[in-house]
Amino acid sequence: MTSETGMKAIAAAQAGVDMASLLSDEARSDALQFEAAGLYLDLRRQKLTLPTWRALVERADVLGVDERLAALFAGEIVNGTEQRPALHPACRNPALLGESDAAAAMIATRKKTRAFADLMGRPDALDGHPVRRVVNIGIGGSDLGPRFVYDALGAFRREGVETHFVSNLDPADLDDALEGADPETTLILVISKSFTTQETLMNARAARAWIVEHLGEAGVSARFAAATACPDKAKTFGLDEARIFAFLDGVGGRYSLWSAAGLALETGLGSDVFDRLLKGAQAMDEHVATAPLDRNMPVAKALIDVFNRAGLGLPSRCVAAYSSRLERLPSYLQQLEMESLGKSVNAEGQPLSEGHSGPLVWGGRGSDLQHSVFQWLHQGLDEAPVDFIAIADHGRDDERVRALNANLAAQGAALTHGRTGEGALALHKAIRGGRASATFVMDRLSPETLGALIALHEHKVFVEAVIYGLNPFDQWGVELGKSLARSILSGDMAGFDGPARELTHRLGLD
Repeated sequence: MTSETGMKAIAAAQAGVDMASLLSDEARSDALQFEAAGLYLDLRRQKLTLPTWRALVERADVLGVDERLAALFAGEIVNGTEQRPALHPACRNPALLGESDAAAAMIATRKKTRAFADLMGRPDALDGHPVRRVVNIGIGGSDLGPRFVYDALGAFRREGVETHFVSNLDPADLDDALEGADPETTLILVISKSFTTQETLMNARAARAWIVEHLGEAGVSARFAAATACPDKAKTFGLDEARIFAFLDGVGGRYSLWSAAGLALETGLGSDVFDRLLKGAQAMDEHVATAPLDRNMPVAKALIDVFNRAGLGLPSRCVAAYSSRLERLPSYLQQLEMESLGKSVNAEGQPLSEGHSGPLVWGGRGSDLQHSVFQWLHQGLDEAPVDFIAIADHGRDDERVRALNANLAAQGAALTHGRTGEGALALHKAIRGGRASATFVMDRLSPETLGALIALHEHKVFVEAVIYGLNPFDQWGVELGKSLARSILSGDMAGFDGPARELTHRLGLD
C-alpha cells in the first residue's frame, strides 16, 4: 500500500463525520493539542476522529519518520538526486555533526560572520563611515527567508540601520532600495549559493556601478560582501576574499537563512539577536528529534496537511497571520513548501501513485483577509483548510490587540460551526461550516519563538516528504524557464513556438 493509498483509505474510513460534534471528545482534544519551544498548536478543528488520528500516527511509524529524522540530524544523505545531506539543523547546532570537517567549517564561518557583523556596527565600518543602510541582493531562499525574518523582528533591529532587500530584475526594485541612500554609508550584500543566479548578479553589477559612480573603484571593496557556496566565483566577480562568507553545498537555498546567507540579519539585527533566532530553532530541533510521534508538533502538522491533501483531496491551504509583523509568512511558506513538495515523482523517479503532492499555499494578514478571501473560505464551493497564526502577548494593552485576537478566535469557530440562515435571504446567509483549521499561538513574537516557528515548518515539510515518498531538497522544475530565458537573451530561438517568437518581438528582444 503506497503512502497516498494509505491516506485515502484512512480518510474513507471516517466519511461523513461531523467535525463540530468531535469537539466534546476529551481524549481527542488532549491528543490534538501540542506545546513546544514557546509555541502552541491546536488541531482539534480538523475533520478526523481520534481513531483516524491514531491511524495517521501509525502510518508515520510504519514509514519510518523517526529514522528519517535521525538521518537528517546526523548529516546523512537525504537529498538522493543530488547526493547531499541537508545541513540546516547543523547550521543551528554544528555539534550534530561531531568533529567533522563540515562542523568545523560551520563554526569557523559563524565566527567570521559574527566578527563582520560586529565590525559593521562600528562608527568607522565603511572607510571611516558608519553603516546606515544594508542592501541584501538575492532571490528565492537568499531573499524570502531573511526578508521575512527581518520584517518579523522589526522591534529588534539595530538602531540607525535600515535593511532593504532586492530580488527582482525590474530595475525599480534596486532603485527603491537605494533611494535616499548615501553611498558612503551603504553596505551591499550579495547572497547566492551558486553565484551564477542571473537576477542576483545583474542587480549586483548595477549596485556596483552605483557605488563606482559616486565613490570610484576605491569605494567598492569596503562596501561589498557576499555569502555563497562557491567562493571562487565571488572572487572572480571582484569581491574581496576577506568579505566572502562560505556555506556548504548541503545547505539548501530555502533552508539557508541560518547560515552565512543570513548575513543581512546579523548585520541588520545584530549578532546577539541572530543567536537567539538560532537558539529558538534549535529548541524546536530538539523537540522534533526527541518527542514521540503522537506528541511531536511538526510531525502532527505534517500528518494533518498530508491527510487534508492526499486523503481529503483539498488542493490548497490558507495561512492567515494575525500579526502585521508576520505578513510575509505566507510568501516564505510558499517557497519552502511548494518548491520542496511540488513534485510529480517519488524519490526513486517513479510517478506518485495517485497524483498528489504538496498543496498550493496562499494567504496573507488577518484581519485584512476577513474582508476579502474569507467570503470564499466560508461560502465558496471549494474548500481550503486555514492555518491561523496568533500572538498571545503583543506587549501592549490596546483595544486593537484584543479585537485582533477576538477576530482570530471567532473565524476558527465560524469555519467549524457555520450558521443557519433565516428569513427571505436564508439561503444567501447560510454558512455550511465543517471547514478545517489549525491554530498556532506564539507566546510572544521574539527571536526565539520565530526561530521555532520556522524550524517547525522546515521539519513539517521534511516529514510530509517522507509520507509522500519524495525528495524535498531538489527543485528541477525551476531550471527549465531559466534555461529558455538564457537562450532568448542569446538570440537562439531555435525550437521556440510561434507565440514565443512573436512575444519576443513585441517585447523588443529580437
